[in-house]
Amino acid sequence: MKKFARFTFALAILSTVIVPNTINAAKAVYGTVVVNGEVLESNTEPIILNGNTMVPFREIFEALEMSVKWDNTTKTVIASKEGITIKMTADDLGARVNNAQYKLTQTPFITPEGLLYVNLRFIGEAVGAEVSWDNSNKLATVTSE
Repeated sequence: MKKFARFTFALAILSTVIVPNTINAAKAVYGTVVVNGEVLESNTEPIILNGNTMVPFREIFEALEMSVKWDNTTKTVIASKEGITIKMTADDLGARVNNAQYKLTQTPFITPEGLLYVNLRFIGEAVGAEVSWDNSNKLATVTSE
């Protein structure tokens, strides 16, 4: 029994020393977004997360000429334009476009700086825009009519 206890203790010590050194922390990947021929202007860069291009909500909605409302209590953004209303909430996989419910591939999230990032492709396609991705250049292009 003593041998087992020593072995368990040694294994616990080794795992705290070896395991953290073998795990590589995920590195942030940044990209560029072009909306209707112009680079999306922002104080922060778009973030590529789990295969999704995430952008600050206000910049993308305004670039698509949508009006924007932010509810800080519920951490919900509502954007609207010509019969289209998009509603998204931080840390929620559900989103609404008009009265239809959709499941997102990446939750909107709030950065430590307090910015809400949302999924570029979802928003672009929700407003009827064409969204393309150039992986080698990390470039997302949104073209709306």
